[in-house]
Amino acid sequence: MNDMDDLANVFEGLTPFKGFVPKNNKADAFGCLKNMDLYYSHITDREEIGGEEVETEFPEIGDGELWFEAVNWLQAAREAKGSYVMMTLGACFGAQAIGAYKAMQMVNPLPTKLVLVEPEPENFVRLNQSLRENGIDPEAHWLVNNALTATCDPVIFPVGAPGSGAQNCFSTNGVDMRKLVIDSVREAGTAQQTLENVLLNNKTGLQINLVPDSEHAFHGELQFVSAISLREILGPFDYIDYLEADMQQSEIVVFPPFIEQLTKKVHRIHIGTHGAEVHDGLLRLFEAYGWEIIFDFAPNSKFETSIGNFETNDGVLTVRNPAL
Repeated sequence: MNDMDDLANVFEGLTPFKGFVPKNNKADAFGCLKNMDLYYSHITDREEIGGEEVETEFPEIGDGELWFEAVNWLQAAREAKGSYVMMTLGACFGAQAIGAYKAMQMVNPLPTKLVLVEPEPENFVRLNQSLRENGIDPEAHWLVNNALTATCDPVIFPVGAPGSGAQNCFSTNGVDMRKLVIDSVREAGTAQQTLENVLLNNKTGLQINLVPDSEHAFHGELQFVSAISLREILGPFDYIDYLEADMQQSEIVVFPPFIEQLTKKVHRIHIGTHGAEVHDGLLRLFEAYGWEIIFDFAPNSKFETSIGNFETNDGVLTVRNPAL
């Protein structure tokens, strides 16, 4: 666990991307394009970038979670045999899937199937665009516009603020939150209107602030959206090379009920855990089922390692299945 010495030269022998980048785009060392108009549409006074030839560099350990993501892309690609299946849960605009795909093309170009799960409607539209702009045909892969939870029952989910990455149904779909919604509409005298909205449009009409401390307005409307569980996502596949998850704490309701299916089918998992309790709970879960812990770095912490120091935000939990 956390054996960093072996990864000091993980990018050795690879050539980082060098070439033309379209206007308002950034490129990373794998050649992944990031369209600023998609990612930062809420910022109107952005400095113009791109539209020129660029040289890139691979991330360093000081880049924190970016480095761990890139290392997982590479390691999963190098471990793949015959074909490659990658899943990203909470895909947003597909950065993790695109990175995994580009890493495969760089070191082990096998037939690849991407599975991208993203519930927010505008994110889903932009996800399709982002894939195309990176030379990936969405029709050749499986894109799922559903929330992920422990069951397939509809969930209350905050729709809005595309690109913020702040949505989850962990905090909005619980019994306490549902009771709060009921109390709010009763106090406001809008119970009749809310009932009509829910029955006709699956919408409550209630807005919440997704990022209270931000200088930008990230609001989402509480809506009923279709949900799916890992059982359905894993079902069609016999073997998944790499599964990545970034679901803003929803990981703790999504993974535990299906740990046996994960252990039967998935080789490598990388999770941004978004909280100490979630991180510790998932760590204990994977340990109990015999998974090898590759990286274990808690959220919102500082770390010193043999190859450099870094800080975490979401947290880093990478596990590998020794049985597969």
